[in-house]
Amino acid sequence: MATVRTVDDISDEELEDCFDGSTSIDMVRELCEQCENAAGYIDIEEFGESFASAIEGFISADIDTDEWYEAWENNREWGEGIAENINAALDIEEPEEYK
Repeated sequence: MATVRTVDDISDEELEDCFDGSTSIDMVRELCEQCENAAGYIDIEEFGESFASAIEGFISADIDTDEWYEAWENNREWGEGIAENINAALDIEEPEEYK
């Protein structure tokens, strides 16, 4: 039986393993707090939107151009991938001796 940890239970190193690229651990932890659902998992779509919004200042294209929207969408998808990885890290297997 799997139990759920919280994001606070995940070390910085484990959290960094959830990224495919480089981003701020503190920002990700803050977004996790904002996007946590009632079951204790991260809402993937909400996290993706929040992540893309948080880093939109790093988009080098002019705002309201196709290139900008494409970059924002890529960042949203990147955020959703991070949330999926974090949710997987929240599941831990119960040790055999407790089964």
